[in-house]
Amino acid sequence: MLGRFVGTVFGVLTIAVMTRALGAEGYGHFTLAFTFLAVAGAIVDFGFTLTTTQMISEEDADESRIVSSAMTVRIVSGIVLFGLAALVGAFMPYDPIVRATIAVGAFSFFFMTLSQMFIGVFQKHLSMWRPATAEAVSRGIILILIVVLATTQVSVPHMMGAFAVGNALMALINILFARSFTRIRLTWHHKTIVTFISRSWPIAATIFFNLLYLKGDIVFMSFYRSSEEIGLYGAAYKVLDVISVVPTMFMGLILPMLVLAWTTKRRQELHALLQQAFDLFAIISLPILGGTFIVAGPLMALAAGEEFRASGPYLMLLMLANTFVFFGILFSHAVVAINKQRAIIPAFVITAIVAVVLYLATIPSYGALGAAWTTIVSEAMIMCLTFWMVRRTAAFAPRFKSFGVGLLSACAMTALGFLYLQWVGNTNVWNLLVVVIGCAAFYGVSVVALGGVRLATLKSMLPRV
Repeated sequence: MLGRFVGTVFGVLTIAVMTRALGAEGYGHFTLAFTFLAVAGAIVDFGFTLTTTQMISEEDADESRIVSSAMTVRIVSGIVLFGLAALVGAFMPYDPIVRATIAVGAFSFFFMTLSQMFIGVFQKHLSMWRPATAEAVSRGIILILIVVLATTQVSVPHMMGAFAVGNALMALINILFARSFTRIRLTWHHKTIVTFISRSWPIAATIFFNLLYLKGDIVFMSFYRSSEEIGLYGAAYKVLDVISVVPTMFMGLILPMLVLAWTTKRRQELHALLQQAFDLFAIISLPILGGTFIVAGPLMALAAGEEFRASGPYLMLLMLANTFVFFGILFSHAVVAINKQRAIIPAFVITAIVAVVLYLATIPSYGALGAAWTTIVSEAMIMCLTFWMVRRTAAFAPRFKSFGVGLLSACAMTALGFLYLQWVGNTNVWNLLVVVIGCAAFYGVSVVALGGVRLATLKSMLPRV
C-alpha cells in the first residue's frame, strides 16, 4: 500500500514538472506518442498478463513453466511489435518531435510490458508490496531525471527517454522479486504457449477494442485538433489514468480468489468478494465525482500549471466516466474469473464501434468535449454489458446499501464544499486544501455513521491492497 502510494505521488509530481516544462503543446506531443505506443502495447500484451494470473492460480499449476513461457513470448513479441510500431510511427503524418518520441518510447513500453508480466506471481502469493516497491523506485528515478531535463534539456524525446530508463529498472527489480517465488528462465514450452494463446486471444480482443474506445479519442483528435488541445485533454485524462489504478490493482489482487471460488463452485464466496469490491468502489468513486465538480479548474491549475486551468471542464466529464470505469473494471475482471472472455467479445466490439462513430461525429466540431462525452457513453456501455454477463452466468446481483449511503454523503459533501468556496470567494492553494481535506473528513465520517461501510470490513480489505 505504501509503495503504491509513493509511486503514485512520484508519478503525479513527474507529470506536474512535465506539464510546466513542456506547456500544453509539448505535453500534447508527449500524449500523442504515448497513446500511439499504448495501442501497440495492447497487442504485445495479448491478454497474457491476466491469463498468467488465471493459469497459475489453478490447482496443481506448474508456476515456473507458465511464467517462464509467458516471459519468453513477451520478450519476442515485444521486440518485434514495438520495433514495428517505431517504424510505422516514422511514416505517420505527425510532427517530427512526435515521431522521435515514438521511437524512444518503444523502449520504454517494451520494459513496461515485460515488467507487467510478473504481476500475476505477486497477486497469487499476496505480495503486491514487491511490485509496488519496484514501481516506487522506478518512478523516483524518472522524477529525478525529468527534473534534471526540465532545467537543462526541455525536449519531449529526452523526457520519454527518462521513462525508458525507469521502466527498465522496474522490469529488472520485478524479475528479481519474482524469482523469490518461482524459477524463471527463458523457455519455449509449446503446449503451454498454445494454451496461453487459446485462452488469451479473447482477452486480447477485449483489450484491443477496450483500448480503441479509450485511446481512440487522442488518435482522432490528432487529425482534427491542435496539439495544445490534445495537451489540455491529455492532462485531464492523466488524472483518470492515475485514479483507475485503484480498482485495477484491487481487482487484480482478488482475481486469484475469484477464480478459485468459481472453479471450486463456491458461489457464495464469489458473490461475497464481488459485493465487497462493489461497496468499496462505490465509497471511493462517488466522492471523487462530487469533489471534482467544485474544484476541477483550480485543481488542474495546481497540479499541472496555470495554463492547464482550461482542462477543468474536461476533468469534470472524465470523472463522471471514472465512476463507470470503477464498476466496469470490477465486472470485466469478474468475466475473466468465470471464464467468459470469449462470450464478452461482442460487447467490446459493439462499444468500440459506437465509440468510433461518436468520435468521428463529435471531435471535428467539439474537440475534447466531444471526446469526453464519448468516453462517458462507452464506459457506461461496457459497465452495463459486463454486468449483464456476470449476472447471467454467476447470478450476482449487488446490494446497493453502501452505494446509496455513498451517494447521499457525496452529495452533502459537494454542497458543503461549494458553499464554502462561495463564502471565501477565491480558490487559492490554502482554500483548495481546506475544502479537499474538510470534504474528505466529512465524507468519511458520514459514510461510517450512516453504515455505508464497516470499519471491520475496511480492515479486512487493507491487507489485500
